[in-house]
Amino acid sequence: MRSKTSYFNPTLLKKNLSRFWPLWGGASLIGALFPLAFLTILIRENALFGEPMSDPLGVTAGYYQIVAWILPTLSLLYAALCALAAWGWLYNPRSVGLYHSLPITRKGIFVTDFLSGMSMMLIPYAVTGGLAILVSAIVGGLEPVGLAVTILAVAGQSFFFFASATAVVFVTGNPFAFAALYFIFHFIAAGAEWLVTRLMTMFYFGVERYYQGVVEFLSPTMYLTRKLDVDTDYMQVINPEGWEEAVLESVTLVNGHLIALYSLAGVVLLALAWGLYRRRRSESAGDVVAVGWMKPVFRYGVALCAAVTGGMALYSVFFAGYETTRTANPVPLALCMVVCGVIGYYIASMLLSKSLRVFRGSWKGILATALASAALCAAVALDPLGVESWTPRPEEVGSVLLIVNGGNGGSVNARLTDPALIQDILDVHQAVLAEREDLNKSWRGLEGEDVSVAYLDITYYEGEIGSPHTSRMYNLPCSRERMERSQALQKLAALAANPALQEANIFEDVSGENIEARLTGGYAYGLYNPETKEMEQMDLTADQAKTLEAAVRRDVQAGHFGKTLFLLDGAYEEAACTGNLALYYSVTHLDRPQAGAYSQNVSLSLSVYCTETLKALEDLGLVNESRKLLTYAERDALENEEKGLPYTYEDPYSGYYGKGFFPTETVYPEQAIVYPGEEVDAALLH
Repeated sequence: MRSKTSYFNPTLLKKNLSRFWPLWGGASLIGALFPLAFLTILIRENALFGEPMSDPLGVTAGYYQIVAWILPTLSLLYAALCALAAWGWLYNPRSVGLYHSLPITRKGIFVTDFLSGMSMMLIPYAVTGGLAILVSAIVGGLEPVGLAVTILAVAGQSFFFFASATAVVFVTGNPFAFAALYFIFHFIAAGAEWLVTRLMTMFYFGVERYYQGVVEFLSPTMYLTRKLDVDTDYMQVINPEGWEEAVLESVTLVNGHLIALYSLAGVVLLALAWGLYRRRRSESAGDVVAVGWMKPVFRYGVALCAAVTGGMALYSVFFAGYETTRTANPVPLALCMVVCGVIGYYIASMLLSKSLRVFRGSWKGILATALASAALCAAVALDPLGVESWTPRPEEVGSVLLIVNGGNGGSVNARLTDPALIQDILDVHQAVLAEREDLNKSWRGLEGEDVSVAYLDITYYEGEIGSPHTSRMYNLPCSRERMERSQALQKLAALAANPALQEANIFEDVSGENIEARLTGGYAYGLYNPETKEMEQMDLTADQAKTLEAAVRRDVQAGHFGKTLFLLDGAYEEAACTGNLALYYSVTHLDRPQAGAYSQNVSLSLSVYCTETLKALEDLGLVNESRKLLTYAERDALENEEKGLPYTYEDPYSGYYGKGFFPTETVYPEQAIVYPGEEVDAALLH
């Protein structure tokens, strides 16, 4: 009689399931609580056997949300436990000897244990899903297409994560190494990208690089959680009571095909695991890394990770506070990386050899680690790709998000699409880069200078709406002397008062093609009462608000808003007012009329340069002898007067008046005064 080879052993499968029933049984019990809780709610509300659900797609949307936002993380963690249950015997020499003495081939053991682990993965999902389907069917919330997609998504993710855990099992030789390498395997790509971006941030002026997810597809949990989404479409219908309501029309699992792609990757990982098991030596049980050719990868991988993470930490502790620039010095950082890389090399060597005697004959590895660490630091610091000096071409930019915080107060925050304004922003950006050696100074490098710091944040977008192309963030030291010599700061000061920029900054939330805004009122606050010596506020009627809005828009077009952003040495206190305005709007989005109207406030900081607005406040009687609009300097003078202290002020910007440093164009020259005491060109008055 011919012998017959079996690739599956049902006895071993039953033994595995019976041994680890607390794992899959406990998970099943926890999962069953959710549909049972839903059933309890239905019973309490007497809705169990009432009318069928009119919106079964809502149940489908709930299934998809679990698949997209919960299942990847849950499967990642649970797959590790199931893999340890199914393959844990590989980490004990006696268990390995026992298994390999059984009358089962290695292929039979592999197939049976893999099916055991997959069964433990799927049983809790089957129990939870079965109860959820039963409850949904009772209340009429069963939707076949959504149910089928959910089942396939659960099975696909379970297979991939367990296959990846199985592959890591055969690389390692003990459970602690498995746990560490399993999570490293899933997050190493994202972690490496984050470390490189942090190095770039340390070296490049203005480059605040954050995690971009360029290779995030190699970190499946993060990628699935970010890419999977639920898309719902609603339609407006008239219900039997005559009211209009939104009814769910369709539900889609966005990027659901990614689960299928990762399932195919799981097949590759499973084949790799089988290849590793075929060549796995029984004596490798207990080793950190059980595959010989992967030991150098582990040793130098740990060394380089330690070099980057430890090097940056060591540098921040011992060197960062002594630098005269905001960017790092590559020489001490490279030294820190070399030291930490060598330490990481020895730690990895000790783990691999399970001994502290790893120093003899290690000079070649130490030299290679030191050279690699220094080379990595130099490769980033030299900026071969020109990241620090990069600016986009105008045709590459669809819109720009600009944020400017002045040295002593005020800010601009606007999303811009005007090509002319985008070109002005690019000119400022290029001017900043041209002066980066002077502007890239830390507080230590500015010792002896009376400076404040302005903030410039530019984010370029390829289209009007969409993901950002890239962004740059600059901290710019400002002082009277620097403002005199710096073309970049002068251009930035002029840009801050640009009418188109200020229009977007002030009225962006209440203007646009698809926005209908109705002015409903407002209030003026911070008005000084000489009798009570307190600050007061006044509500504005709709008519008063309209008058003030028109005056504000005239000031915007005249370039009066934004002039205080770069006033220094007390000039800001002399020009900025303590009183401000708030305008109330009722806003409706014409492309989303079903959302209804909502309230939107526009707050405005006033200064002595807002001549149109100040005149309108006086004409309306809101500012008079009993309610005064003070500057900060006037307020301080009053406080000093009450205390019996003298107050004097000398304007340090008197030398700038009439020299074109600040924009002087105005559409209402007969009323607009650019600076107090500045003569208006007589030609403009006619």
